Amino acid sequence: MLILTLAGFGLRWYYLLTTHPFFDEYTSVLAARQILRHGWPVMPSGLFYEHGLLATYVMAPFTALFINLPVSQWQAAHWGLMLSRWPSVLVGAATIPLIYTLGRRGFICSAYNPRLAVAIGLLAAGLFAFSPEGMVWGGRARMYALATILVVLATYWAYRGTLYPAPAKYRWWALAALLATLLTQLGALTLIPPLVVGMVVVGWLSRRNVTQESRTAHRVSSLWFRQPGILGEGLALVAIVLLAIYIKRLGQPLGLAPLDESGSESLPTELLKTATYQTAFYATWSDTVKFLSRQFGVPHHLWLTMATIVGFLIGLVVWFRERVRGNELKIRQEKSNMRAVHPFPHFSLFLWLVFGLIILEMVTLLEPFRRNPRYIVMYLPLFYLIAADAVFNFRFIFRLFFHFMPHHSRFMAFVWRYISLPVAAILLLILFVAIGFNDLRLALLTPEPAYEEALAFVRSEWQPGDTFLTMNTPAAGLYLGHADGFTVQDDAAQFLLDSVATPVDRWLGVPWLGTATDFNAALNAGNRAWFVIDTIRQPIYFRGDWLAVVNSQMEQVWAKDNALVYRTRPHHIPLPTQPDTLINASLDDSLELVGFSLSHVPNSELQLVLFWRPFVPLSTDYTAFLHLRNQEGSTVAQRDRQPLDGAYSTSHWQPGETVIDPVTLTLPADLPAGKYSLYTGLYQLNTQQRLPVANDTSGENAILLGEIMVNEQ
Repeated sequence: MLILTLAGFGLRWYYLLTTHPFFDEYTSVLAARQILRHGWPVMPSGLFYEHGLLATYVMAPFTALFINLPVSQWQAAHWGLMLSRWPSVLVGAATIPLIYTLGRRGFICSAYNPRLAVAIGLLAAGLFAFSPEGMVWGGRARMYALATILVVLATYWAYRGTLYPAPAKYRWWALAALLATLLTQLGALTLIPPLVVGMVVVGWLSRRNVTQESRTAHRVSSLWFRQPGILGEGLALVAIVLLAIYIKRLGQPLGLAPLDESGSESLPTELLKTATYQTAFYATWSDTVKFLSRQFGVPHHLWLTMATIVGFLIGLVVWFRERVRGNELKIRQEKSNMRAVHPFPHFSLFLWLVFGLIILEMVTLLEPFRRNPRYIVMYLPLFYLIAADAVFNFRFIFRLFFHFMPHHSRFMAFVWRYISLPVAAILLLILFVAIGFNDLRLALLTPEPAYEEALAFVRSEWQPGDTFLTMNTPAAGLYLGHADGFTVQDDAAQFLLDSVATPVDRWLGVPWLGTATDFNAALNAGNRAWFVIDTIRQPIYFRGDWLAVVNSQMEQVWAKDNALVYRTRPHHIPLPTQPDTLINASLDDSLELVGFSLSHVPNSELQLVLFWRPFVPLSTDYTAFLHLRNQEGSTVAQRDRQPLDGAYSTSHWQPGETVIDPVTLTLPADLPAGKYSLYTGLYQLNTQQRLPVANDTSGENAILLGEIMVNEQ
């Protein structure tokens, strides 16, 4: 266990040192800094940041180690923010021996062979130590590592408080752990109904399987939920849930108004809305399969999951066999001096009920965006305990095989002497880690966007009068101390503190720039403008018209590990956001050319802005052509390229949006003065077939934009 714990700690420590901060880590560290300043995680925007509240307080002392250091002294190696990761590293590493200890005790309490209980605990702890999810979230300054260890404690204590004679102290400890869990991650509400179901079932079974003499000796004859003190425990559970939901409501989830404002309803109504705002009865087979495949179909979990299912079926067969033989209470002994061996002990059944019902809740009662592997990571130790237990059910198959081998007794004695159950656990761990090693390697090597280095570059190049725009305002608050605009175009409501009156971002209170027009205006507000984004979020939260503004007005001046830094071009010309000339030409009933704006640099180039609007999703990446023709119809200048020079291809266009496409057409130096016609259209590059133009007058599916005059040099 010492070796496994050190290995798990080493992986998390290496992740801490070598990876850029995850996008949300900047928010947690900013909240920890606000705790040091005000005692509460009140963001500069005025938002009470309750998400991961307990974890944020745990980070605060580590954050204090660098709060007074100038940014220039720690930003280069980003050690300042890295210190805030240490609580997750330490807690994540401590979870490894805890899984072993509680797993071993839980299975021994279920009348398991102690050696087998040790092996199960060892394998489960090792799986968590080398888990890519455990490593990643155990190396980030977020709340999931703390939530994981609290879930393990709450689950084990709930089980011990259920197992006959069901000491009440364990249930009170479970309630305390549950309160801490909910103050760390409110999503742990999904743990409560499965815990209650598991406690009722196991409590009834454990009492049923003891003799009257034992009940008399323990002076407990009734089930745990019929004991006098259960009313107080139930009231405590209700109070814990209400307190956690109330604190969540103080944080204004999804941009709700503060509780003391006129827009809020009665307190019970607000608490109900807070508890259910991410719930919906929505279950489809395809979505369920997608969710399960994302969590259990990845290589490091696939074979483990398959072994778990097969092991469960083996245990089920053995259990039915014992039922048929009438030996439900006196199961065959492994050795005369060992405890009974049962394929479904109480602890195993409890874990199956709890984890299985959590998965059922996630695929039926949660909003689809909550069905993310991130929100199940705190329950992974339960899965590893289930898997380790089920894998060892294969021993029944091995024994049956050895039974029919000649001299099987001598062979079994050899195996039992030199390959003990704990050794088998280590061998199995090596096997499963080898199978999923590539996932672990990718988790270590896949970079997060290098925002801390991008902002270091901006800070080094900053000039008075500059404007800074970004989606990652918490990072800007940490590294620059300010931001001038919060830039999100699609799905912005989840990031806004007030999405109706004066929309600002939830963290710094920076004004929201949600349209290409707003963004274009901000680019021209100061001497220079900076825009920092990453390649992961850029295609999700920004559409074509926004990208057109970026491409025409700004230049990329820095890039690393998916982080991008743009700066306005010197002497840039502001891009129009509405067409000067309306065309409304339909192409194949799939999209239309709304219009265009044109600026002409005599005898040099035409600067044109086309405005496209798709009606339906387009399955093809079309190429746009622009032709300048003389009076005889001959093309004297042309340009063919994908809209936005391929930065936002037509197959990604969203129905109803307006795509702004700036085009520059260079004119020949010897072009005679006179009147010329300008044509445009779309075609498939591989077939050269143009999209049909409604009411086409050109005879070639080309749209006439108009005539221009070219003057003499």
